[in-house]
Amino acid sequence: MDVRKDGMLAKTLSTYDQFGYFYNEEVIPFGSGVMRGTDKEAQCKLMTTGGSFLGVAAYRGVNVTDKREYPVISTVEVITKGHVWVKVKESVTAGDKAACGVGGTWGKSGTASYDDVNGEYETSANANEYAILWLK
Repeated sequence: MDVRKDGMLAKTLSTYDQFGYFYNEEVIPFGSGVMRGTDKEAQCKLMTTGGSFLGVAAYRGVNVTDKREYPVISTVEVITKGHVWVKVKESVTAGDKAACGVGGTWGKSGTASYDDVNGEYETSANANEYAILWLK
């Protein structure tokens, strides 16, 4: 059985996965798409149309009662390359080019108000379900 959580690695390939660490300017839910922040080298924020895409906010172990998000002004682990679970806002099919929209939400290429990212979906999913996003 697959464990599907926002921002959790779907396949662990230690020679392939890449991460970055950035301070956030706002609350960032696990699994959200993030872009470069005000300080382009050290900060990140939720993706918006026309932003400079960085990657996916990684899942981290938290207590059951904790929110599944990074609080303001904390270090966000960002998956920049690898296979990660994301919750899609619309139905996607395996092989669809991935796109990220306002608030770091996930969809497919060609969707209004979504920007294409450097990845594609490895699995199919209906709206509000989990798919594996392969960031290249």
